This record gives sequence, structure tokens and C-alpha cells, in this order.
Amino acid sequence: MAVSAFAARKAARRPIEEVTSQNKVQKSPVTETYNDPFQESKPPRKKQKRANESRNRSLRQPQRKDGLINARDGSLEEIAKAIESSIESGSGSDSEPEILVQSMVPVQRLSTFDISKSKVLSETETEWSVRLHPNDSLAILGQYDLWVRSGAISILGAVIHASSRLHRVFAPSTHSIPPILPVPNPFGTGNAPIELTIISCGSRIRLLRQIAPKFGRIWNGRQHSKSSPELSKRSFMNIQSTADDPHHRPLRVLETPPDWQRTVSRLQSIKTERSVAVMICGPKGAGKSTFCRILANALLQRWPAMGNRSMPDNECVAFLDLDPGQPEYSPPGELSLLRLQSWNLGPPFTHPTSGLNRLVKAHHLGHVSPKENPKYYYQCALDLFDHYRRMLREYRSCPLVINSAGWIQGNGLELLSDLIHGMSLTNVVYMSTSGPEDVIDTLQEVTSRSDVTFHQVVSQSSDFMTRTAGDLRMMQTLSYFHMSESEGIYHDVRWNPGPLTRVAPLVVHYAGPKQAILAFQILGDAPDCQFLDTCLDSILNGCVVGVVAVDQSLGTLVQEYDSGGGVELDESMPDEVMNTTHHAPILRTATEIPYLSTSTRTTFPLSPEKSVSLGQALIRGIDHNKKTIHLLTPIPATTLQARSPNILLVRGSLDTPTWAYREEFELEKAKRRLRDRKLDTDEGFDGEEMRRWAEGRPWAGVVEGGRRGSGKVRRIRRDIRYRPVGEVSE
Repeated sequence: MAVSAFAARKAARRPIEEVTSQNKVQKSPVTETYNDPFQESKPPRKKQKRANESRNRSLRQPQRKDGLINARDGSLEEIAKAIESSIESGSGSDSEPEILVQSMVPVQRLSTFDISKSKVLSETETEWSVRLHPNDSLAILGQYDLWVRSGAISILGAVIHASSRLHRVFAPSTHSIPPILPVPNPFGTGNAPIELTIISCGSRIRLLRQIAPKFGRIWNGRQHSKSSPELSKRSFMNIQSTADDPHHRPLRVLETPPDWQRTVSRLQSIKTERSVAVMICGPKGAGKSTFCRILANALLQRWPAMGNRSMPDNECVAFLDLDPGQPEYSPPGELSLLRLQSWNLGPPFTHPTSGLNRLVKAHHLGHVSPKENPKYYYQCALDLFDHYRRMLREYRSCPLVINSAGWIQGNGLELLSDLIHGMSLTNVVYMSTSGPEDVIDTLQEVTSRSDVTFHQVVSQSSDFMTRTAGDLRMMQTLSYFHMSESEGIYHDVRWNPGPLTRVAPLVVHYAGPKQAILAFQILGDAPDCQFLDTCLDSILNGCVVGVVAVDQSLGTLVQEYDSGGGVELDESMPDEVMNTTHHAPILRTATEIPYLSTSTRTTFPLSPEKSVSLGQALIRGIDHNKKTIHLLTPIPATTLQARSPNILLVRGSLDTPTWAYREEFELEKAKRRLRDRKLDTDEGFDGEEMRRWAEGRPWAGVVEGGRRGSGKVRRIRRDIRYRPVGEVSE
């Protein structure tokens, strides 16, 4: 885990009063006395950076390695068991350097819960039962099952009252920790004591750190206690303040500003014949996704049936996800409409699919931003909203929450305005009070013309983000491809922590009598047929593609218009051009790989009305001899068989899955550290060993030379010359 040097310097230069003032919205904030070592004298920036680095090195505490298992070379399952037995010892290592912020910001009190015998009812190796008083707030870091035994509590906007049901909660350090707060029970006795039990759970998502360093040090560390040695076996920890964190991370509790609470209450209390349809918009990093979770959870809590029995089919909340870069219930690059029937109590990478919720329809955009093809994005959004209208025929009181993208300036503002005008919305919430002024003025004008109520709330602070947007996309994609079958009556998600290279692929014929797919499609500027004839397999091999089912009985499949990156929507796309549709011819390469082609320079996206996304797949290899492709995907084989052969594999501009090429390498490093009892370091392979490892894997290569031409091996990368499956090397 790392904080950028810029953020660290920024935090070091900020007065303590400014830092602590941001936490005044908490229920009962407490800031401990702290003397800022940089307050008295502020050296020049370069010298200050060196001072910070030396001070950070001196503050590093060696991690305790008590009870580690010395696992020798063996099967992956043996390694996984060894790691699980020492569950989150706190010594999992990141591959990136960690800048400690302990000396740069005040110690923050995260929980007002007082650990005393009167409040702690019982505790074991895996459970912790407590009684909450009205002014208590409880911060739990890690993953756990929440059981409300009496009374009612609130977490992430969801009001959970006493029942026999367990609620799975994921609270990693990558996001703000959701506090557990006592509330008057709206469905029971108001004076009933509030008692709850926190239970350890084993979803195996923490084991992903052995194949992806970005998953390291995001859960609870080992709690060392002479009086309670069993604490180290829990998958969670009660964290009173940032000083309790063994990794010294910049933890913070999720703050719900007063205007957020007022806006959510107003939207909950709307009682009209027209169903509530709310769009959340705003700049990047403003807290749109967090607000959407809180709002959707709050709207679901209207019905008391959730705690004791399954929710009736006519009680739900619709969720329209229009953010392809940070989607909530799908891998990046997708737009989706879901019917929610369960609370969302974790960040997106802990539920990369719909789970208990029902996926109504999804479209594969193929990009992480709508600016790559705003017209197609607009059409997909309207198609999904049209499906919501059809839902209202059966679920008349189903409200809609729309999570929009963070592209709000220039053409993005025009696209957002068109969406507000084209949808029958009731409310728009803008997540910023500091502008940009032209954006606010435009949205107020558009909502006024469309008879939509406009709300403006403060944005969420993101000073100490430990993962970038790209990191979170990678984690969500990796989580998606490592999902295994759900288990339990609540279909809890589980993950396979082994490298994808050890997973048996799905073999699909692309030619011959057993052909199971229609063709491939390359989005964007399409190269000429001569280039594709020789290089298509290199373009496809080792990339992530969208698995899209099409309905050929409806006629045309693609719409022919320019994707137009930065061209204005209303002038560059006349209706007669936009509505021009064609049957895309299917051509084949010399190795008989089928692909969609058009007569112009651009490959046109599929018609939203005639296509639906089934998910995504990673192309592991192409066997030209057997005319098959090897796919790695969590999509059930029965789903693909039911749609075959009307399936297109769509190649867009999604992030290259470099994490997939490095998984086995990272696992070997983790096994060596575990064997040598060096889990607190990043020691693994030196440059020569790394080179030998890459040479033995046809899908990987090495990048030679450092920034100053040192000639050292810097990193593993994808080898685009990767030999297809079945091809014999020379």
C-alpha cells in the first residue's frame, strides 16, 4: 500500500486544525494531542522530501512473524492452506514502497465504542458480541458477517433490524470504513437494547494478495494481545484509532455530511404516483458511487421484510450503472441495469457481478470512458432506461438510482444534459458545491426545463486514497475473473486464489461444423483487411473481450455512424446518418478466424436493441490447427451454450490485463517469502532469476534497462509474440 509523495507532502504541510476540521461531521470525533514535526520549520520542498523519506524509514516497525507456517514447495492448495492458517498475519507485502503517514497527520479516533466488560458480551476466536449504547459508533476493519440480535443498527445507509439473517460486510482500507451506528428500531420496541455479533468469514478474497500485490495490506492486520491471543485468527478487527493499525495506513471512517442525510431523507419521503428516478452526477472522485450505495440501501430499507424473509418480487430498487470506468456490479467497460434486492455492504471489487440481485440487461461499451464513443454510450443508456420503463409495468413502485460517469465538462456536459432531457427523471443530485460554475448553471437550466428537481451536495474528501482509479479497475477485473461458484443460502461470493494459468480454459470452436461463435469485432478505427489477415490473432491473444449475444432474427446488427470522439452530438450526427443500419459482412483471415468488417474506416458498434452483454472473457490462446480459442471466463458454460452460435467477442480499448501475465510470478515470490519467513519484505527474484522465469513462459517477457540505462530487469510484461495454443516452437 502506498500514498503518493505529493499527497504525503501535502498532508505534512497542512495545519492540524485544517485536517481535524474535516472530521467534525462524525458523530463524536476525537482528536488526540499531536505535535507536528514540520510545523515549526518548513525546509524547501526537495529537502523536506528527503527528510520525510528518512523519517519514514526510521519509523518502519518490523512485523512479527509468530506462528507462521514454513510451507515448502508443494501444491497451490497447500500454500493456500498455509496462508489461511496464518490468516492475515499483517505481513503480506506490496510490491510498491509504502510511505507511512503516521508522523504527518494527527492520530484520528475512528470509533467511540468503549471496550469494557459491560459492552463486550462475549468473544471467541471467530466471534465478537457487543452491546451498543445510543452514542456509540463502531468501526470494524476487514471482512465479516454481521448478525443483529436485538434492536437495529445503521451501516452504509441500510437500517438492519434484529433477525436470524447474517449480512456479509467488506471493509478494506482502500475505502472509508463504514461505521456501525445504533438507531431506534422502526419495526420494533424503541427501547430494546442493541446487541450484535461480528463473525469471521472466509471468502478467500484476502488470498488474492498472493497473486496480486494490490490486494496486499488492505484488510485487518494481526492483532497481538497477550490476554487474547485468539484475536490473530479473526478476519476483522475493532479499530479504535489510526494508532491501532499495525500497517500505519491512512484509515478514515466514512463520513455522511448533513446535506447528504437531508437529501437522502427527502428522496425517501417522496410520495407520488410517479416512481422516483434519481441521477447522481458530478466530477471524478466526488463520492458519486458512495452516495449511490447509501441512497440505494436507504430506499431498500422501506420494507421490513428484508430482515426476516426474502423480499417480495414487487419490492425492489432499480440501479442503472452508467459509469464504465468504476461500475458497481460488473467489470469495467460495461453498462448495466439491475433490480436490487439485497443491501450493498462493500466496494465494487467485492461483488463484481449481480449476486443476489437480478441483472435485467447489460451492454458492453468496450471502453472505460464514454468519451471514446459518446453516441453509442447515449444509445445504450436510453435502451437500458427503456427496459426500466418496462419493469414498471410489473414493479410499479420500484425507484431508480442512476450512477453516471465523471465526464462533466465540454462534450461530457452536453452528453449529460442530453441524458437528463431524454430520461423521465424526477431528481438530479450534483456532487459538488465548488463548481465548476458553468456545469452547475447548465444542469440547473436543463433540470428546470425538464421539470426535474435539482439537488447540490458537498463532495467526499479523497486526500488519502491508497489506490488509484486504475488500481481499482485492475482489482475489480481480477476479482471478476477469479470468482468461483457462490455458496450458502445467500449465494455468498467466493474466489479462486490460484493463477489463471492453472485454470482449465473453455475451448470454443470458431470455424468448422462445431462453430460456436459468430465472429470477432474490433471497436474503433478498424485496420484494413490485409492487416487483420496477418495480425488479428496477435490483437486478440491475451486480451479481455466482451461476450455479446445478438439476435439475428431482428435483422440488422450494427449501426453505421462515426464514433466521433470529441464531435458534438447534436450537429455531427444527423438523424438520417444515425439511423442508417447495415448487415455487417463476416470475413475470415487465412486461419479462418471470423470477424465483422465494414466498408469504411470505422467498425460500428452493435445495435443496443439487438444485443446484450453476457459478461467478459480473457483469451488465453488460439489453436489454429483445431480452429479453437481458449477462453477464461466466469460465465457459466450453459449460458454460452444456450446463446451459441449467435455470440460475438468484442475487442475494445479496455486495460491490458498485465496482472494476468504476472500472477504465477507473484505466487512464486509469495511462496519463497513464506518459505524463508520473509513475508514482511518484497524479496523474491533477482533480475537474472526473473529473466529465466519469463523465458520459460511464452506469454511473458521482460523489460530491459532502468530509467538510467542500468541494464537491470524492471518488470514482467505481456509478450505479443506469444505462440498460439498448439503451435510448436522452433
